Amino acid sequence: METTKEAASELLMILWRGIPSDYKSRYRMSIWDQFESQIRSAAYTSSLSKFINSICLKMQATLGINNDDRERAGYLIEHLDDKQTLKLLREETTLLVLMVRIANQKRREQFDQAKADNLPWFENGE
Repeated sequence: METTKEAASELLMILWRGIPSDYKSRYRMSIWDQFESQIRSAAYTSSLSKFINSICLKMQATLGINNDDRERAGYLIEHLDDKQTLKLLREETTLLVLMVRIANQKRREQFDQAKADNLPWFENGE
């Protein structure tokens, strides 16, 4: 399995994608700060599943936007060490959110380029 930091970042990206666009739009000036704050707060629990539930409730999110996201999140939740990952989520929240922001920006640039080139857009970049 990839490093815990990469896996935690991937899990956060799945959560980010599950936040409704109208929610992100409503809080566009502070959404990233809010996301970071909610992650840090929700990580003070005993399990990743409780962490996920808390974030989803607080940010009106679903776990991902499709079955692939949900399956991947399930795999990560099952295979990551809860204690170690929650500690990482509490202590390195800013770095993990920055990793999500960079990945999100890259995905957005790929989408914009595909749109400019009149190419079909695929989430995985293929």
